[in-house]
Amino acid sequence: MRIAAAAGKAGTRKSADLVGVGCFEGDKRPLAAASSLDTVTRERIQKALSGKQFSGRNGESFFIPLGTNGVASVFLIGLGRREKYDREKTRRAAAKLLGHAKTFRYETLRIELDSFAEGFGPEDAAAAAVEGLRLSDYRFDKYKTKPAPAPRVAEVELLTAGKHRLPALKRAIAAAEILSEGVLCARDLANEPANVMTPERLAAAAREMASQHGLICRVFDRAAIRRLKMGGVLAVSQGSSHEPRFIALENRAKPGSRPIVLVGKGVTFDSGGISIKPSGDMDKMKFDMSGAAAVIGAMRVIARLKLPVRVVGLAPAVENMPSSTAQRPGDIIRCLNGKTVEVLNTDAEGRLILADALAYAERYKPRAIVDIATLTGACAATFGDLTCGVMGTDPELVRSLIEAGKKTGERCWELPLWDEYFESIRATYADIQNISKKNAGTITAGMFLKEFAGHTSAWAHLDVAGTAWADNPKPLAAVGSTGFGVRLLVELVKSYL
Repeated sequence: MRIAAAAGKAGTRKSADLVGVGCFEGDKRPLAAASSLDTVTRERIQKALSGKQFSGRNGESFFIPLGTNGVASVFLIGLGRREKYDREKTRRAAAKLLGHAKTFRYETLRIELDSFAEGFGPEDAAAAAVEGLRLSDYRFDKYKTKPAPAPRVAEVELLTAGKHRLPALKRAIAAAEILSEGVLCARDLANEPANVMTPERLAAAAREMASQHGLICRVFDRAAIRRLKMGGVLAVSQGSSHEPRFIALENRAKPGSRPIVLVGKGVTFDSGGISIKPSGDMDKMKFDMSGAAAVIGAMRVIARLKLPVRVVGLAPAVENMPSSTAQRPGDIIRCLNGKTVEVLNTDAEGRLILADALAYAERYKPRAIVDIATLTGACAATFGDLTCGVMGTDPELVRSLIEAGKKTGERCWELPLWDEYFESIRATYADIQNISKKNAGTITAGMFLKEFAGHTSAWAHLDVAGTAWADNPKPLAAVGSTGFGVRLLVELVKSYL
């Protein structure tokens, strides 16, 4: 599918099979921003609107087959009230238009960009539309011997009336293509089955990506991890035949400056270990490395966009399996920063590997550390799949993540890290235990991580347990990995420009 920017007015554009137009609820001039529609077409649409068959409510749509003036059909998309309009509605509208075009097997789609640019301009609207088109078009079917044939749209034209905007539009489209590719990279990694995407393979994929896009990549094997005294990574991985890896990626911007460090949980399969999970839905536990996938995808985008901010991406990669060599409930381990942890539940393993990664991140003397992890079922139970939980030691960093989430559509909701919560993870025989004595599972997991991060820099934690995987098709994602966090992390890094 080719996506291109264009400028023009009525009668100046080549024919298109389908034209998409955004309409606001209660708008008395709903077609004012649709530059390519001629008078006859406008009159036919206005007649349909005056008949109250379409009101412009958010999510509402209306299809008008025309067959005249070089346009086969027009698809009206309701955008709701103007004051509530945002970029996410543009993404979803573009996805809906593409879905309609594919359903009717149209080859060309024109999107009247100016009708979707209320409040933030055609450039941002173009970027959001590209994200909506690319992310909704994704499928993971590489292991099907005979994939079901899917209709394809050959060309999408993003049309604006202002010819002077074309250079900026083209730049916005190019950047959005790079951003979308980063999300799809993360989805591909997390959708791979666990017998393929082992810790070793995840490290190899990170190294290959780094080589292609000019990133520095270091991969630590078990021996190096042992020398570093990463007791959490070693303990979680000791029950698996697949050896752990610790991945460190770095861009080449502003060497020597204090970096932003992104840390992603990379459990390539989580059986729960000795504290084994129920069999239902265990197949999905291949997605427990979604945090690492998001960091790898984000580093890919940061490198390709050449963002002038030093960024480091860290990903501890392990497989959590039960065996005669697996760690046991009651074991005590010592993490990289010297703190001891009493392991009461081996299924609370993500925080153990993140503890080592967060302690390692402090070596960079970073400006900020953000970790992202499918950490707790409690977070998914609280928020469902609509938002991730965020908590941290620095209010400004947390606010930046929340604002980035509003812009990207990857929303965050803050949870507290009050000192009183630490009492729930104070251990009997060690410094700290890896599960709470009471409730508040998501917050106490954050309290656990706080013991290993944020002592010399700002730190925030993103729990994406509910948002990293889609059990049912979503407007911008098929069933499977969503790639949640890639756009959020990139937008955060941009805030440091």
